[in-house]
Amino acid sequence: MKIKNYILFFLCFILLSCLESDIKEIEDLKATIEKLKSDLENIDVDKEDVIILLDSLKSRLEDLKQQIELETDKSEEKVSPFLSSYDGTIWADSENYYSDFSDIKFSNSEYFISFFNIGVNASYCEGWKKGETIYDGVKWNIEITRDEENVFWIDYDYYGFSEEIEYSITYKYEVIDGLLNFSSTDDQTFIFNPSERNYSRDFIDTGEIIELEGCTFY
Repeated sequence: MKIKNYILFFLCFILLSCLESDIKEIEDLKATIEKLKSDLENIDVDKEDVIILLDSLKSRLEDLKQQIELETDKSEEKVSPFLSSYDGTIWADSENYYSDFSDIKFSNSEYFISFFNIGVNASYCEGWKKGETIYDGVKWNIEITRDEENVFWIDYDYYGFSEEIEYSITYKYEVIDGLLNFSSTDDQTFIFNPSERNYSRDFIDTGEIIELEGCTFY
């Protein structure tokens, strides 16, 4: 009984200690548990309950390790000054409901920019994320090249169905006096206003609604 109580005390001590341990310490503790289980084979006591506790603690340590790794990854992610400032904002051509330019939404999330194209017969929206995307066999790659509180540049490399870049465009966004100034290296320019439109599927004045990857109408 004394041995079992000692082991229980040891388990509690480990559990409390590992709450602030780093990943290496957790791995060391897991190795210690394995050694303790092995040592129990040579002790003449009822070991079943203790081994169950050891396995449970080992599982808990693995959960803690994964949690630490996840929190570390999040803390290492670069905070976007622009997306933090304009998260959830939508910008549109206020003078034309059916505009030649898609309405733009910024989000401080995986799909950081969305485009809403409102048309008479059909409307669609599409979201972009950093890195490589392949959608229905079509590939493109996106890199954020400038990210300041009011300035945001995106490099867009389009591959199509091949492994070679077919064309590249840099999209530039800058908020000046409450307006979103847009330009691109393919000679597009426009000034967007904050959008006052309702993007609900029930309110969009259109025919068919098409939702592509990374974007939905509300």
